[in-house]
Amino acid sequence: MTDAKTSRARLARLEHEFAADIAAVALLLDLPTAKRDAEQLGRSWRAACVSHSALRTLVRDIWRETATRRTPASGDRAALHDLHIAAKDVRSRLRDWARYARIVERQITPEAAPLFQEVGEPGTHLDIMGHVSRLFFDALHAVANPAARTQSDKAHEAMHYRDIPLPMVQFLDLIGAAYRVCLAQRGTHPLRFLDVGSGGGTKVLAATCCFDICHGLEFEDHTVATGTALLKMLGADQCTLMQGDAMRFDNYGNYDVIYFYRPLKLEALMIDMEARIFSQARRGTILLAPSGLMTPNPEQHGVRSVSGFVYVTGLNEAEVQVLHDEARHIGPCIPGHNPDHVSDCGFWEPLRDVCRRNGYLI
Repeated sequence: MTDAKTSRARLARLEHEFAADIAAVALLLDLPTAKRDAEQLGRSWRAACVSHSALRTLVRDIWRETATRRTPASGDRAALHDLHIAAKDVRSRLRDWARYARIVERQITPEAAPLFQEVGEPGTHLDIMGHVSRLFFDALHAVANPAARTQSDKAHEAMHYRDIPLPMVQFLDLIGAAYRVCLAQRGTHPLRFLDVGSGGGTKVLAATCCFDICHGLEFEDHTVATGTALLKMLGADQCTLMQGDAMRFDNYGNYDVIYFYRPLKLEALMIDMEARIFSQARRGTILLAPSGLMTPNPEQHGVRSVSGFVYVTGLNEAEVQVLHDEARHIGPCIPGHNPDHVSDCGFWEPLRDVCRRNGYLI
């Protein structure tokens, strides 16, 4: 091996070249699938593979050499130490190569996946997990809604339903699909979620797996109080329950995703509530209505289905089709609860961020 200072300079140069190649790949991946140049992306990725190989080989050689030179000449001691530390740092980062390579290659030739998961066969591990999960979800719901079977006179007169919890597995399918649509829109964070008729907020809590800020709008004072106490106990700082009337709420336009599951008894009232949401929602707002919209011909109001009961506002038919196709190419990974964000990952950072925006997590 050449002297330490020369090797350190070469290491810095190869690391810079590899970082530039990774950034180039990230830039090409940070485009909708339909707009990517597959040939250019392939060339860029091959260049990154070449520069990775050169950098890995140099790091291996430096590591072997510095590990054997235990007692260098005093003049070389500091330079050799710096070289060893620098090589150690690069070597540590390069350990993630295999994981990033798998994810990038999946995006070079992406496969369209349905927006909704298929239900597992009875008797499988997934089926057992479903039963266990439902047990815990139901228990949490009972804690958050201890008075679910009672209703105030005011709520009864306003034709509100008592709390009717949608099975959590259906809700998770909805928010998973909505999150992929959000990513397909290439919007900015934070993503804001609203549950209209939230009860004690168990769905609001669950939504934090996908969205940054999660609010619930609930008519009953006592339910808001109970749910707020539970969320506070759980440390769910990104969750807020608000007491209010869905028919008088003026801030639907503040949210990226709005969920509601028949909070009102009469179809005519539901149609009025939906009209209020339609009029306030921003273009591209995602509506989740697991029982379907009550409004006849919602297309006349600029509301169209992306897939199933996932709707979007303000887009024409062609735009919705493009959004649907792009969402199907978004990866299945969601941020999860309390995601672990690495603050400094060196040359991987642009690729890591793009992969997250494309639905893939390291």
